[in-house]
Amino acid sequence: MRITLQQIEAFFWSARLGSFHAAARHLNFTQPAISARIKELESTLQVRLFERRNQRIELTHAGRNALSHAERLLGAGQELERMRGGETLEGVLRFGADESSAMAGLTGILARLHAMHPELQIEVTIDIGTVLRQKVGRRELDVAIHSSLGELPAPHVVEQVLGWVAFDWVAAPALDVAPGPFDPARAVACPIVTNSPPSTLNSLVRNWLQAGGYDFKVHNACNSLSLMLRLAEAGHAIAILPASATRDSLQAGTLRTLPADPPIPLVAFALSYLGEDRGEEFTGVIDIVRDVLTEAGYFALPART
Repeated sequence: MRITLQQIEAFFWSARLGSFHAAARHLNFTQPAISARIKELESTLQVRLFERRNQRIELTHAGRNALSHAERLLGAGQELERMRGGETLEGVLRFGADESSAMAGLTGILARLHAMHPELQIEVTIDIGTVLRQKVGRRELDVAIHSSLGELPAPHVVEQVLGWVAFDWVAAPALDVAPGPFDPARAVACPIVTNSPPSTLNSLVRNWLQAGGYDFKVHNACNSLSLMLRLAEAGHAIAILPASATRDSLQAGTLRTLPADPPIPLVAFALSYLGEDRGEEFTGVIDIVRDVLTEAGYFALPART
């Protein structure tokens, strides 16, 4: 038997996403099809690539070695795809991102954009979603990724939901918070840090408190997500933050989640772009952004395609 590109893709995405189910969803195949391709590859190589543990999979030593080869093979395939006429972007791409998505995957997005479009110059703007959408509407940005939705800022703007993002209340382990479900009554008794309006974070805090009958009057305003994370870790305040931004801190034990009651709703994450003239050119950009953020575990729930 010969190794096929489909087997390599199944192996690579299973390793990167941590399960056959996630790889199947990413590649638009059934889970049995992904499992079959992995078994075929293992049979051909005569090695075991994964250890199966309940619903998760872990790479074996041979699997870790094979992953680097698979990544190079898929990278070579992407290089070949660049040879297709009419798909290479040139000039300047004015790219906007909110801070949470930038922290999760901006370096990976830029790396893939440069690999696919080596002549493209990219100018990056980091801001809150509301501002980024307005900049696209004023043609100050070509494309922006953000978690702020609503009425389109202009008729020439196209918006596509890429997935849904989870948010949590977080606090330092040593911060004195009453035990039990964390409801608005407990929240207003604590110092809160969040963005100023009209940001997504500010709206989440305000709406969550108002659902419990409390007004959002006093808080510490901060325009930096990374600084809010540090303030929460130091015990200066509690905060609602995206789950992707707090994952490492939770694992390190410098933050803990507060069991929100009511739960914090998932927030749609979208890509906005100028739909006139250059609309078709952004198809590849959309795919790159979706793939990188999916690999980074940014989405709690993918958008239906």
